[in-house]
Formats: sequence, structure tokens, C-alpha cells
Amino acid sequence: MFKLSKIYIFISIFTLFISSQINLSADHLDEFDGEIKLSGQIVNGTTPNKETIYEIKLMATQNASSELIDIEIINTKKNFDFKKIDADEAFTYFLIVNHQNIPTIVFIEDIENPKNITITVYDRVFTPEDIEVIDYSIMIPHISPESDIISVLGLISFTNISDTTYFADLSDPNTTGLNLLRFSLPENFENLSVDSDLPPGNVMQIPTGFALSNPVPPGDHQILYSYSMPRNTGSIKYNIRLPFGSKKFKILVPENSELTTDYDLLKDSTLVDDKKYELLQGQDIKKGEVVIIDLVNISKPGTWKKMTYFIEKNSIPFFVGSITGLILIFILIFTFFRSNFKKRNLELNSDIYINKIIDLDERFEKNKINKEEYEILRENYKKNIKG
Repeated sequence: MFKLSKIYIFISIFTLFISSQINLSADHLDEFDGEIKLSGQIVNGTTPNKETIYEIKLMATQNASSELIDIEIINTKKNFDFKKIDADEAFTYFLIVNHQNIPTIVFIEDIENPKNITITVYDRVFTPEDIEVIDYSIMIPHISPESDIISVLGLISFTNISDTTYFADLSDPNTTGLNLLRFSLPENFENLSVDSDLPPGNVMQIPTGFALSNPVPPGDHQILYSYSMPRNTGSIKYNIRLPFGSKKFKILVPENSELTTDYDLLKDSTLVDDKKYELLQGQDIKKGEVVIIDLVNISKPGTWKKMTYFIEKNSIPFFVGSITGLILIFILIFTFFRSNFKKRNLELNSDIYINKIIDLDERFEKNKINKEEYEILRENYKKNIKG
């Protein structure tokens, strides 16, 4: 069995997970008018008539903090009543019932009627024999022309058809991979990311894929995962183990990719976001089956597509750069012609004043102008020539 400290770690992870998904508004405690009053009952969804003493806690964590605070604890067979607890909007409050080492958590902002709360708990089982996969989908999106890295998406929809919560006992040395939620990935995968709507647990990365230790309550659930393959990967070999079987199975790859398999899967094509994909799909795959698929050729953008993509992506900077270049060229041409125009004007003016000086000298030699006037005019003409 798990020790109590592990339960608190579990709660801490759960609290951090929830706080990262939601932003509590300042009015989430308005209906309590400064005091928290909660009452209701605990129902066992597996054995309703079994008499059990439950420990229910009212706890809090300060917003943006992982520290847990015990506010009040009640031991009860069914009904509970928390009265006149001072509320602080800087804290997030929740109820927790720990039944057979599985925490069931209810956040106060999710409660519709604080005076009539029903918390359902389920007995624990240690093997996933009642889990069935509804849909197992793998998709390789079209590869971006600016990258040769292949990104892969996976979505697994499954259900727990029982009225118990499956939760593997990781403290048991006999626990094997078959007692975990285990899923296959191809060799050399990188950058694995896994998300789900399950209560938090651990993601264990293994050479052949990943496994989850999360509790699985009754009902439908989903796992969304993604990973990438090393740059310039040209082919991928899938050995997809399906310990829970799958009612539907499909893999989608970019158009013109080449898929081969010996398994009884239907080949087809489909459109997703106006992009064409090659499709392999099957139904009613039995538990324990292994589906082997060879993606021997992954369609990648050609040289022309990369060029057109580059132009489209950089069209605005290219346009702005072109306009700026044209403006600079225009300025240079304008400056050049203006300089030449000034030069021609200067040469023309020089010729005029040189002729004036010649005429002035002739007039002075013929005594048609006095010396003082002659010197003043000649000096002015000379200055205009230098200018």
C-alpha cells in the first residue's frame, strides 16, 4: 500500500495541475459571504451498502503556491457538515476523501449547491482488466517546408467499464508493465509529452514507449501525446502493442507517403484541414494484438515548395526591402543628377564672368572706366568664378 506521504505528494501534484489549468476569479467565494459552509454525503459507487468510515478533509492551498493547509477533518460513515470556516480569496479550497489510498478531490468553485454535496468514491482494483480502448489514433501532420523534423500526434480514447477505480500498486515488487497503462512508440523517439484527463500520476518513459500510473475511475477518458523523430528521418517502423485491444484504430500520414503492413487494415485517403492524408484503419482489434506498420517513405516538401514557402513567408520583408532599395536608388540618382546640374550651371556661370572680366579689361585699357571701379568689379567677377 502507499504510505500517507505519497498521498500528500499525489495531492500536491493534483493541486499544481489544476492551478495551471484554471484562473480563479476574485469572486469565487462571494456566495459564502466570508464564511465557508459545506454539507453533504459520501456515496460508495462500488458497494453502496457497505458500512465504511471515511475521513473527509477541508483543505486549502494559497494561489500560485503548492503548500497544502489542513483546515478541518471529519470522520463519518456518510454525512458531513463544515460550518463557519473563514474564507480568504487568496486561497483555493477543496474537499478530499481518501478511500483505499485513492484521493477523490472536489474544488469548492465546482460545487453547485454547497448545502447538498455528493462525493462519490469507488473501491480500488489493482489490475486493468476492465479497461477497453475505444479509439487509437496516430497522425503525422504534413512536414513544414522550413524543417525536416517529423512531429507525431497520438490520441487514445478508452473507458473503464467497471464500477471500480483501477490504480496499480507501485510498491508491489511483482507489479509488471501489464499492470500499468502502457503504450508503444517507435524507436529513437524524442521530446515526449503526455497529457490526459485522468487524476494525476507519473509518466514513465521506457525504450518502447511510455506507461502511466494514474488512477482510472469508471467512465470515459482520453490520453493525448506527442513526440518527434530525429531530423531527416525518412522511415519509421511501428510495433504497436495493444494490451487493451481497440474498437477503432487508424494511422494518418502525409499524402504520397508509403505505408505497408501485413495486418488486416483498410487503405484509404482522407482530408484534414484541406490537406490530403494516406490512411490505414481497422476495427475490433483484440486485446494483446501487435500491429506492425512500416512507414517506408515519408513525404516531405520538395525544393520548389521550400522556395515558394520561403517567398510567401518572407514576402512582406522582401516587399519592404525592395521598396526601401528603390527609394535609396532614387535618392542616389536624384543626387547624381542634381550634382551634375549644379556643375553645369557653375561652368556656365564661370564662362559668363570670364567674358565679363575680358570685356572689363578692354574697357580699362581704353580708359573707359576709372581704376577704382575697375578693381572693384574685377575682384567681384573673380569671386563668382571661384564660387
